[in-house]
Order: sequence, then structure tokens, then C-alpha cells
Amino acid sequence: MVRTALIALVAIVVLSVFLVTRPTPSPATPNRGVRLEDVHLTLYPEQDPKARWEFAAIQVEQDPSTREARVTGLESGERYVEGQLDLRLFAPEVVIDRVDNLLLPYARVEILKGCYTINLGKPGEMPVTIDQREGFRAPSVHITAPSLEVQGKDFRSDFGIENPSWRDPIEKFISGGEQPPCPIEGGSS
Repeated sequence: MVRTALIALVAIVVLSVFLVTRPTPSPATPNRGVRLEDVHLTLYPEQDPKARWEFAAIQVEQDPSTREARVTGLESGERYVEGQLDLRLFAPEVVIDRVDNLLLPYARVEILKGCYTINLGKPGEMPVTIDQREGFRAPSVHITAPSLEVQGKDFRSDFGIENPSWRDPIEKFISGGEQPPCPIEGGSS
């Protein structure tokens, strides 16, 4: 009986030593996603089926773990609504999140209808969000148009700047006389 137990114990020790000294397999390399260069990208946001975004960029990287796409070297960004150019977007980079919202460090937007130029956020501030359902959210804003200039903080607005809100506004309205022409290509007051 003791002899059987000793043989079993030796077998367990030998098996343990064998398993411990085996090389461990290296973990699988994580999927690094896709990187594309010199890209023309069209985004059809599910949250806003009437709109589409057109981007031209130096590079787009897609991260499968977060399901986000990072667009860098943005050469052009345009939003079309029902086939008509609605606005132009200028930013150093754009992150398209999993629900098609856009996250930007800061941006300049030109809205053709109303002839608005909107500077959203600044370097060093919290990021800017362009929510496909609601519009713009930014830590600061500077809006110019032929008849007005507005600055403020904690900016929120729909895409047409019809219901904007901000905190600590500084507003300047230009009235009387002839309105200056719209400086935005294709824009109208």
C-alpha cells in the first residue's frame, strides 16, 4: 500500500515538474484594427438618416476594441442634409464614436444658411462634441455672422443655430445700414 502511494506521489511530482517547465504560449496579439491613408470617407449617421458627412483625410484608424475611428489630417469635412451642403467642418482630427457622434479637440464650423462661422472650443479645453441628434456641445464658442458676434461658455445648439444656449455671453449686434456680404462660399444671410 505504501509502495503504491509512493509511486503515485513520484508520478505527480514528475508530471508537475514537466508541466511547470513547459514554455507558456504567448498571448494572442490583439487585433490592431485598420489604418487607411489618403481617405475619402462617407458617414451615414443612424441617428440622423437625412444627413451624411463627407471627409477627406490623410489617415483613418479604426480601433476594434472601442469601435471608434480616428480621422487625422482632415483636409475637408462637409455635412449634407437631403443632398444639400449644410455645413463645413475644420478640425485637426475627428473621432467618430460607436454611435456616429463626432468628438473633436476644437473645431471651426461654417453653416451656409445664416452665414455663421462658429469656433467651438480652444486648444487645452475639454473636447467638442457634435451629436448627430442634438447638434453642437462645446466648452466655449465664438460665433460670427454679417450682423452679429457672440462669445460664450458651455455652448449647446442644434445644427441650424436656431435654439442656442451658452453661459456668460458677450454679444454684439450690427444693425442699420447695408449688411456686409456673406464671406462663406455658398452661404446666405
